Amino acid sequence: MKNPTFIVLAGGIGKNFAPLVTNKSIFPFFGKPFIAHVLEMIQVAGAKQAIVVCNSRNQETIQKLSSKNLSVKTVIQDEAIGQADAILLASKLIVSDQPIIIINAVDLIEPMFLKNFRKRAAGNYAQIVGMKVKEYFLGGYLKVEQDKVVSIVEKPVKGQEPSDIANLFFHYFSKPQDLFALLSKQNGVDDAYERALDEIMKNKEIKFMIYEDYWQKLKQAHHVLDIAQLFLKYKLKNKIAKTAQIDKSAKIIGPVQIEAGVKILAGAIIKGPAYIGNNVIVGNHSLIRDSIVESGSVIGFGSEIARSYIGPNCKLHHNFIGDSVLEAEVNPSYGTCTANLRFDQAKVKMRLSNGNAEDLLIETNKDKLGAIMAKGVFLGVNCSILPGITIGTKANAMPGSVIKRAIKNGEMFKE
Repeated sequence: MKNPTFIVLAGGIGKNFAPLVTNKSIFPFFGKPFIAHVLEMIQVAGAKQAIVVCNSRNQETIQKLSSKNLSVKTVIQDEAIGQADAILLASKLIVSDQPIIIINAVDLIEPMFLKNFRKRAAGNYAQIVGMKVKEYFLGGYLKVEQDKVVSIVEKPVKGQEPSDIANLFFHYFSKPQDLFALLSKQNGVDDAYERALDEIMKNKEIKFMIYEDYWQKLKQAHHVLDIAQLFLKYKLKNKIAKTAQIDKSAKIIGPVQIEAGVKILAGAIIKGPAYIGNNVIVGNHSLIRDSIVESGSVIGFGSEIARSYIGPNCKLHHNFIGDSVLEAEVNPSYGTCTANLRFDQAKVKMRLSNGNAEDLLIETNKDKLGAIMAKGVFLGVNCSILPGITIGTKANAMPGSVIKRAIKNGEMFKE
């Protein structure tokens, strides 16, 4: 089997990621853009080269990830008009007899799986990945006969799924020129890729392989919390950098990864699993548990961070931040707290600004969800934020505000 080229799809503009403004593919986890972890995964699978279909917002970052062990080439998808268009753009860099594996840039899976997937694909014309699901999956389902796929049904009506096997976007083609030719005929149609696969299935066998480990797509803003917990569970290295300064009265409990230049002051407690990024300051008598704190952030005196993601260069002081996402450069100010649990114990919906209309309510299936604050949010002292609230980039709130609705980008909240 020839060494396949990986095509990584990272050209989406991320409308569903609101209110967060960082491109999903370069959203930082453990000090690196998300796609860097994906590229490491395909290196484990034996890849030597990858073609990343990207956009103007993430190309510069992605280009810097090329190395002597993995050549990374980028192509720009100027308009996010679908998978077929993205694949055809990448096809210009594929030689005629080169097999390919197509993956999404924002899917997190067990790293060794792709290596096993590649081995299983040897000798097959094409192969895709399916995952058995117990609950309804808002995506494609595989209709299968023995070990081959006979069709993919996109977003079937609940209760009318053709199987319990969801389609994960890890697709191998030994002769991709056949696929490219079919996509060229269908390009411009919303479901061009699915139609091309249907045509292939009429004449060729597409095998499938069941995936049985963890999987999470970074699609909506609240998924940052799901991805963060997977990183803490599976990717955390239990280590403390030599240049970290930890007061003798501070407590480090359980697995923690503490990076270079970190300062942990007297009385602070870090309860793992936890990741503390480069040059973070953890103030006196603060508590961080089950959370990620990215580089340059300050967790000031008396703050508690629980099951949350704190992005780069945030500044906290005597706050409770629970089950929340602070994207980057967020300043909640003294005394501001996030509520994360409803009185009626119902699942928390994410409230997203819809301009001047009523908030959009997004199902999250979460028992606890605090706030989602976009880059550059600055709140006044002693604000109280109700569960599931989102706050747009560079928004502000007056001191003492009780925030019951979503705040749009740049808004000064005065209610």
